Amino acid sequence: MTHNLGVDVGGTFTDVIVFDESTHELTIDKVLSTPENPSEGVLQGIEEATTKAGTSVGELDHLFHGTTVVTNMLLEETGSRVGLITTEGHEDVLHLARAWTPGPLYGWMDMEKPDPLADLVDTRGISGTINSPDGEETEPLDETEVREAVRELEDAGVESLTVALLNSYLNPEHEERVREIVEEETSELPVSISSEIVPEYGEYERTLTTVINDYARPKVIQYLDDLDASLDEAGSTAKMNVVRSDGGLMSSEAAKSQPVELALSGPSGGVVGAAAIAAKKGVPDVLTLDMGGTSTDVSLVEDGTPETTRQTKVGYREFKSRSVDVNTVGAGGGSVARVQLSGSLQVGPESSGADPGPACYGQGGEEPTVTDANVVLGRIPSGVQLGGKMDLDHEAAREAIAGIAEERGSSIEEAAQAILDIVNENMHGALRVVSVERGYDPRDFGLVAFGGAGPMHANALADVMDSYPLVIPPGPGVMSAFGFLTSDVQNEFSETYLQTDDDVTGDDVYDELRTLREEATDWLNSEGVDEENHAFEYFAECRYFRQDIQMSIPIDIDNLRSETGLAEIKGDFESRHDRRFGFSLDAPLEIANLRVIGKGTMQGVTIEAADLEGTDPSDALVDTDEVYFDGSYHDTPIYDRTELRPGNEIAGPAIVIDDDSTVVVQPDHTATIDRYANIEITRGDGR
Repeated sequence: MTHNLGVDVGGTFTDVIVFDESTHELTIDKVLSTPENPSEGVLQGIEEATTKAGTSVGELDHLFHGTTVVTNMLLEETGSRVGLITTEGHEDVLHLARAWTPGPLYGWMDMEKPDPLADLVDTRGISGTINSPDGEETEPLDETEVREAVRELEDAGVESLTVALLNSYLNPEHEERVREIVEEETSELPVSISSEIVPEYGEYERTLTTVINDYARPKVIQYLDDLDASLDEAGSTAKMNVVRSDGGLMSSEAAKSQPVELALSGPSGGVVGAAAIAAKKGVPDVLTLDMGGTSTDVSLVEDGTPETTRQTKVGYREFKSRSVDVNTVGAGGGSVARVQLSGSLQVGPESSGADPGPACYGQGGEEPTVTDANVVLGRIPSGVQLGGKMDLDHEAAREAIAGIAEERGSSIEEAAQAILDIVNENMHGALRVVSVERGYDPRDFGLVAFGGAGPMHANALADVMDSYPLVIPPGPGVMSAFGFLTSDVQNEFSETYLQTDDDVTGDDVYDELRTLREEATDWLNSEGVDEENHAFEYFAECRYFRQDIQMSIPIDIDNLRSETGLAEIKGDFESRHDRRFGFSLDAPLEIANLRVIGKGTMQGVTIEAADLEGTDPSDALVDTDEVYFDGSYHDTPIYDRTELRPGNEIAGPAIVIDDDSTVVVQPDHTATIDRYANIEITRGDGR
């Protein structure tokens, strides 16, 4: 009997999901995370979940792991001390950075710019020059300087080394020799070279990305070594794969080498899982909504594929790493509401966090939050326990919202509804960023909602966006962990090209992509992926000649050598450019970079369709309660989701409860349990 397990380490909870391949059953569990040593919480969650599923750690076949370890290191600046070896005269590259202003207009005036992750005191410039654009050596590497720099940095106490030399993307020989010297001088320091991490033009981005890799590397190595040792001690023989920011998988050894690829490991899983569920339903184009306690992540999925970006941003720093394109807004269940001096109501981005949490948690929190507003309005019914374990204090929630009501001169219910309206509008704005502002009509997309709080707000948002059907998957509170089970082993291989469509042929581009494909094949083989499970995707980073706005264009490599191969790439680029920016130019197309994504198909979970069992949901009815909708209270049936069966139909208003989430079905809407155990909500007009 084979079991696969997905585990997602968050800031507060570690989510675990176990899939039984013989029965196709999913078992869900949550435990508190252990920030001091995340591997302890992971192992505890794995042991609890496997026991709950009637199996053991030793019987697991595959283990898929997503983590916020790198994210938290970057946000909290708790990574390792990095030494930087660069070309003489370019020691200030991280300080010069890029000329851009974060935040709103004038927001930079009170911003404290963080220090670079590799300090100048730990930076050494060395002699040796690679020429641009031909990549020829014009000055030999001074190996004596390199050895002196390595010894100085090691004696100074750096914990890892980055080698980022000018023009190394054209010719990596100098960087490769520096790495050899580092390994000769010291066997203790992890070392990364920029020509392997980001083999593309852009000196600052290439250096920053490689420094981030080394900033995280020692602690990621220690974390994964500790986790591997704990799993071995527990009797595990499962192959562990770590989830990348782009939703793919890589082995523990690959993750130790390139931890920069884990920067957005957690959020990617939810989007990938939602895309898989929606595609199985036959709804390949969806928006995703992941609302938690502090923030909401939204993304767009087109034709079953999540949108990705190569500009990953964590906190202040933006670097080159492929990730699912997620837009985050400070809107969550713990978002605090307050009345401004102007009399307007503001919700978030400040959050009550897990401790003390919303007032209804009964842990000392007094500030009014979104969760308190949902409690007051009955959206979280009486008797429901948070996570199936925590009793909620309804009176404390009313007292918290009463303060807002008094300041606004309204009833408590009106104040609570205003809080929900504003947080919904904040999420609506985030959804517009990934849809309308990028040239997509949200009415052409469905909406998949998950996270602990997402299913409570999704119906209202689907109405505002006019995005139907609305899909609430099973286990929405652990969707990221579920998404890990749907992921493939994956990595990206790229090179700078910088050729216009006037200067090259489709055959030329084809030959370059084939070379990158060979690199991808070698990597997949090293990850233990059988050749019959190899798959490849091809992309060109395109822009108008002498412009800098690039777009990633998928390539049909089989069609590339035809007479229209390059013309089709340009046509696709211009169509996408016109949709997003509203214009196109009469200019040559320049291919800045070529990329190949190598994938190895995994089968961590199977989404099976069940037989329909009729429309009557009465067996799942557990109570009736007064719930506030549209300015008044309504007698509202409460259903237990675990008792609902495929084909059951629920007329709104209604509340569907489960251990990890509460689903709100608004008046004049209908919720149907589909053959995959999703709750599908449509409007009364059938849309």
